[in-house]
Amino acid sequence: MNTIEKRKGSVPFFPHHLITEVSVAFAILGFVLILAGLWPAHLGPPANTIMTPENIMPEWYFLWIFGLLAIVPDILGVFLPVLLIIGLIAVPWLDRGKSKKAADRAWLIYLAEITLIIMVVLTYIGLIN
Repeated sequence: MNTIEKRKGSVPFFPHHLITEVSVAFAILGFVLILAGLWPAHLGPPANTIMTPENIMPEWYFLWIFGLLAIVPDILGVFLPVLLIIGLIAVPWLDRGKSKKAADRAWLIYLAEITLIIMVVLTYIGLIN
């Protein structure tokens, strides 16, 4: 007897499932192409290379850096985010404890909470500036 037994009334997974998935993908692609043909994207007027608009804002994930630039000198505002990201990458090497329990790693939890609070405050400062 084979290790894989065929059940009565079942269909093989490989060709049937693949055909179903590919046909659904092509149907969705066709629908998107039809929508793009009916309602093309309007990008707005061409950019003016001489004048920068006054109300320019970064994307939401860069707002904390924008807020940091608003409260610290320019050179520190460039190097401080780099140092913070390097510190974030270095955290696994700084924590050499054997325990996996959160109670034994309280300083890491406090560090993460303080970092998140600072980033939220800096994001708010970036929004109001």
